[in-house]
Amino acid sequence: MSRRVEPRRSVTKPIPPAAPENGVLRDAAEDGDREEINARAEAILTRYGNSILRLAYSYLHNMADAEEVVQDTLVQFLKTAPTFSGKTHEEAWLMRVAGNLSKNRIRYNRVRSTDELNDELVAEEREDLSFVWEAVKSLPVKYREVIHLFYHEGYSTAEIAGILQRNESTVRSCLSRGRALLKEILKEAYDFEGTI
Repeated sequence: MSRRVEPRRSVTKPIPPAAPENGVLRDAAEDGDREEINARAEAILTRYGNSILRLAYSYLHNMADAEEVVQDTLVQFLKTAPTFSGKTHEEAWLMRVAGNLSKNRIRYNRVRSTDELNDELVAEEREDLSFVWEAVKSLPVKYREVIHLFYHEGYSTAEIAGILQRNESTVRSCLSRGRALLKEILKEAYDFEGTI
């Protein structure tokens, strides 16, 4: 007697929904218990909120940023839901996180203010050099375009030669003659003695 073999049917398992962050938030999301999250957050804020705020303010000297650090510290605590052997360890963990978040905020603010300062310096530099570009505009076209491409656009002499379809030696010659003419124009118009 021969046994009949049937093809195997593939069994597909349903894909579980992606869980939110781990810790208290995940547990509460699974249980659907937002009250637990709110109660835990309120207890932490009541117990340590002022200490965290003072620590963050001591780093940042800005109340709005310090309040954001308090919020971020609380979110970090709720995400990770660490367990501690005592209240001292819990407070130490919160303070360490708040300190690190404050330092990160300082770095972020420093980078942001540096970018803003660079933009201001570039604008001032453009205003300071506007008289030079006005003088460049008065040059003959063959010198003006080479000087513009070299200084303003940042192209090399080889790249300018390719763009203008000239020999590189011709571009260097135009650049040199254009600088000399520009120096004369600036010397006459602005009593300029600088080197270009």
